Amino acid sequence: MKMEPYIANRIFRNVLLSLFIYVLPIVLMFLTFYITGQRPWENRTHHPAATVK
Repeated sequence: MKMEPYIANRIFRNVLLSLFIYVLPIVLMFLTFYITGQRPWENRTHHPAATVK
């Protein structure tokens, strides 16, 4: 069965939009880290109150 061209275009557009929505928060997070100079993965402080006994 042949797919209509406009349906194929809509599927392609929706896939691109979904990828954009998925990647946008990740890109914004790293952009924020770059601009502010923060590196949360280097913060290795231990909080004793957070440990489970």
